[in-house]
Amino acid sequence: MLKRDPPTRPRRARGGAMIRGRAEYENVLQAMGICLSCRIPALLWGDPGQGKTAVVESARASGWHVETLIISHYEPSDFVGLPMLIDGKVELAPPAWAVRLRDHDGPAIAFFDEFSTASPALQAAALRPLTHYQVGSLQLPRTVSFLAAANPADVAAAGWELAAPTASRFVHLDWELPLEVFAESLVTGVWPAMPVYELPTDYAEHLGRQRVLVSGFLRARSALLTSIPSTALDRGKAFPNPRTWDYAARLLALAAAIDAPEAVSRLLVAGCIGDAAANEYLAWASALDLPDTDAVLADPRAGWFADQRPDRVYVTLQGVVARAAGDPAHWAAAIDACCAAASENAVDPAVPAIRGLLRIRPADATLPPDIMVFAPVLSLAGLLPDRP
Repeated sequence: MLKRDPPTRPRRARGGAMIRGRAEYENVLQAMGICLSCRIPALLWGDPGQGKTAVVESARASGWHVETLIISHYEPSDFVGLPMLIDGKVELAPPAWAVRLRDHDGPAIAFFDEFSTASPALQAAALRPLTHYQVGSLQLPRTVSFLAAANPADVAAAGWELAAPTASRFVHLDWELPLEVFAESLVTGVWPAMPVYELPTDYAEHLGRQRVLVSGFLRARSALLTSIPSTALDRGKAFPNPRTWDYAARLLALAAAIDAPEAVSRLLVAGCIGDAAANEYLAWASALDLPDTDAVLADPRAGWFADQRPDRVYVTLQGVVARAAGDPAHWAAAIDACCAAASENAVDPAVPAIRGLLRIRPADATLPPDIMVFAPVLSLAGLLPDRP
């Protein structure tokens, strides 16, 4: 009697999300373009032959210079610089690929291909270029972005799992070429392009809003500020730490500014901090229903904080602090908003806001008498002002 093979199932990508068709494929392309536009390194995970290298190198058609490095062909000195004696001093001479990126007049991509074949020594050598854009004594210009591609270690050529310090420097995106895209593009010769964006003029405003949300969430779920996985396999993927939370805020700000689909925002957050933390954060953020910051500053005593959850009060006041930090003309109204929150039985979530405001107090600013409700905690922090 012949033994039948088990029925096939849809194959799940490394992060658990399935790429089913053209729409999902283009979402990953847009997520990758947002990472590129924010100069945040992204790592594409996928099986061999799925077109990862081709889609990155296709940026040349849009005027980008692409330096492709199959990382296992290099030595650590190709990333940290080769020690050379110059005028009696040891200098770290940059490799040719970094010099070409520096000298290119226009946008460029440093593309680390087959990244899962990098030995631990090579991974360690790549850490400073990825986050500080420094290769030996050479500082790469702001026109350079980093991308990488990798096969899962079980199908890579002499593959290694990524160390946690390396993994936390990337946004991890699952990659698969759907049949729908392959069949159509194979015939037409037209392949979906990766979109790239200039940072819009209101990007700073969006970034401030996203950083306030991240700060508020971590106040409520402090255990997720840093949560390093226990297994080597999971440490080589996305997980929460301060760097990846900052990545998430920056990427969500650009996604919001260009009105990217919700699915793209979810890919970006999960690629930074992992699926579980991303699901919890996005559910929390969508349920906040915050008042408009300008409305709060225009009338701080309008009852914004009565009977509100502490995390909602905290995020509202941190938005007020961010606005005052950007424009000192709002500082007095921001102080008034904190005092209003305290008068509405929301002293605790107002304390971080009042501390932040006192640290950026304009030299000529006066304080209202109501601020003394915070006297005990301000005294402990060494911020107790003169009695108004």
